[in-house]
Amino acid sequence: MSLFLQLLSNGIIQGVMIACMAVGFGIVYRSFKIFHIALGAQFIFSCYAFYFFTSVFPLPLILAILMSIIFSIAFGILIEKAVYYPFYKKHCSSGVIMIASLGVLIITENLIALYFGNQVKTISNTLEPSVVFAWLRFTRIQLIQLFLGSGIFVAMGILVSKNKIFKTVWAMGDQAELIPVLGLPLLKIRMLIISVSAVMISVPALLISYDIGMDPHIGMHYLLLAAVAVFFGGTDKYWAWGIGAIVLSVLQSLTVWKFSARWIDLVTFAILIFVLMFRPQGLMGTRTRLEED
Repeated sequence: MSLFLQLLSNGIIQGVMIACMAVGFGIVYRSFKIFHIALGAQFIFSCYAFYFFTSVFPLPLILAILMSIIFSIAFGILIEKAVYYPFYKKHCSSGVIMIASLGVLIITENLIALYFGNQVKTISNTLEPSVVFAWLRFTRIQLIQLFLGSGIFVAMGILVSKNKIFKTVWAMGDQAELIPVLGLPLLKIRMLIISVSAVMISVPALLISYDIGMDPHIGMHYLLLAAVAVFFGGTDKYWAWGIGAIVLSVLQSLTVWKFSARWIDLVTFAILIFVLMFRPQGLMGTRTRLEED
């Protein structure tokens, strides 16, 4: 029972990290109608920016974190200006933009592997202090992941539901063509969306890389987790993204308990296929009429 509770707790903590990344994926998917494969590139870039500012060009930890987040936002804006917005202006299909987004991921992976190498890099080589609570053991970085991740996820949810600007961002997914008609600055709104997405991706990227390290090819794994969490919960429900992320992560953690870590990807893909086939609007999504789609 103690092993079950430990794995369940670890799954919830990992789920909080995935929930933040799900926001980074979901807000772009809902607003731009783009399958944001470049999230994987954003994740990798954030990890290696953090590694650069802590190991290659060492700065104090807090400053390294701030610089990494700033550079991650700049990278996201570069993706928007160089890839997404030019294709949007040309009225390209979502399939074309998705392929371009995949190209961003592949190019980023290879450039980082070329510069840093393919081997695993670590930020901290010291043993993390741990806390025992009700027979459950948590490391310091796990507690930071839990509380910081939960805080930014909830704060972002409040902004989406209460702030007028973020309500406009949310409305873009339903009637994006009305944004210019209403005289709203479309380009600035798109920049805001991609910047928020970059922050929601970079924060868990920094925490995860500090905890377990990184390699140039981990981006696709976390992209898949974020995307499945969004589709599993429901693309039109913000809080459902968090629920989907935690359920997905707990299922993966319990899979390790009963079977093996090699079955984790099977669970992820099985959930994705199930949702797409039988509940395409997500478990908590709103079913729409065919003519509305």
